[in-house]
Amino acid sequence: MAKGKKSKTAIYHPPKSGMPYLVVTVSPEGVTAVAVESKEEARILASKKTMRVEIEDSSPKA
Repeated sequence: MAKGKKSKTAIYHPPKSGMPYLVVTVSPEGVTAVAVESKEEARILASKKTMRVEIEDSSPKA
């Protein structure tokens, strides 16, 4: 990832009952959206994506 560029992850709540939650990540590489059944699943997925970004950002640069 380019210096100073970070990913942003957001959880979108379903507009109607029976629809999935969306976990959307916007990064310099593009946009990804993943549908999950519950709020808990969405939070877990969002935290995993955030942790992955932090690990990548803290790695030593060659």
